[in-house]
Amino acid sequence: MDVEIHLDGAWHPCARVELVAAAAASRRAAVRLQYEAEYALTYLGAADHHALTVRAPIDLGIRTLPHWPSFLVDLLPQGAARKRIERQRDGALTEWELLERGAANPVGNLRIPRKRVAPRVGHPGFALEEMVSRGDAFVDHATEVGATVAGATDTQGEAPKYWVVEDDNGRWHPDTGDLQFPVRRYRLLKFPVPESGPHALDILRHEAVFQRIARALGLRVTDELPEFLDDAALSIPRFDRRYTAGKEVRLGVESLYSIAGVLDSATATLRHHEALIALARCVTDLDTEVKEYVRRDLLNIALGNRDNHGRNTAVLKETDGTIQLAPLYDFGPAFLDARALARVIRWDGEEPAATDWNVVLENLATYLDEAGIELKDLRALRQAMRGFADDLASLPELMRQCGADEAIIGQRREPIAKLARELRTIDVN
Repeated sequence: MDVEIHLDGAWHPCARVELVAAAAASRRAAVRLQYEAEYALTYLGAADHHALTVRAPIDLGIRTLPHWPSFLVDLLPQGAARKRIERQRDGALTEWELLERGAANPVGNLRIPRKRVAPRVGHPGFALEEMVSRGDAFVDHATEVGATVAGATDTQGEAPKYWVVEDDNGRWHPDTGDLQFPVRRYRLLKFPVPESGPHALDILRHEAVFQRIARALGLRVTDELPEFLDDAALSIPRFDRRYTAGKEVRLGVESLYSIAGVLDSATATLRHHEALIALARCVTDLDTEVKEYVRRDLLNIALGNRDNHGRNTAVLKETDGTIQLAPLYDFGPAFLDARALARVIRWDGEEPAATDWNVVLENLATYLDEAGIELKDLRALRQAMRGFADDLASLPELMRQCGADEAIIGQRREPIAKLARELRTIDVN
């Protein structure tokens, strides 16, 4: 299977991955991974946006691995996207077959190229309202061009999400990955998940609210914030695409699970210290990213965003070689979800009843030291965390200013106050 990478406005062959045993086709199958020789010679030693993953810097060797490299799982279609591909193929597919057929336009700058198909006839596009209302013409066209990316099952079949783009005429199109026109804006159009229960729409609407809160607190968010449209859908700016000087630019994106080498999150646990050790081995400015990471998680706790699994955090690989945490995404009041989502990634020393953050920080320092990783200023991290308690004191009012419902403010008031009390006990000396 060939892997291509998007650089300088075009796709380039960069690597090949093969099953060791043809009959084995799951992510646990042994594979061989090798960069293309010409590509490897051009970018030898790179571990930034030129590489498949931060875990496999570019070289001329052949890697024989006991299972898939974890970056391939990032490319694998999930949920309703997988179901739709399988319906089109009239049956279940192995994960290897799914990768071959469904990874032609994933997040980031990698893809598994499709077999050559005839060019599509130009389409005039849609008004924004047609997409938001999921009109028949838009849904039929999006399905035809294979633009559905994910979703959850509802009573009508699926509640999908769509990658969409706006052209220079203000018309919108499903993003198929092979667009033949200049792009003004890239968006993810996200609809409520019915399985989330009676608060599904509130959860989606508050993603936009929570992003405004995060920006006010100085966390890393997209330049433009998500918009909740017509009480129906969330329009989310993409951070991995831009169109500049007549060319599309695709930035590298790799999930927390991928950089930490987690192959199957259903059977493997990831702790925050393990995530930070993985980040330390790839990010450009460790102290800045640790502070950002910790503040995000404290805000997750305060606002009840339990859905903190390793695909809801990623690193972004810029074209200048910088690697840092991607802007905050999938950040909302998951505590309202009827599926009773659990907080997946936890600190060593974190306790539901009461957390001693001095113990958490001592444990973190020990793990980093054992891994040979040194923060420039651990005291500054302690000070930042203690200082975050002051931000939390005014958080309920900030939530109100940013448009949060009074009911949600009331439900979070005590957890916010509890966390603030805990953080004020941090020893900064």
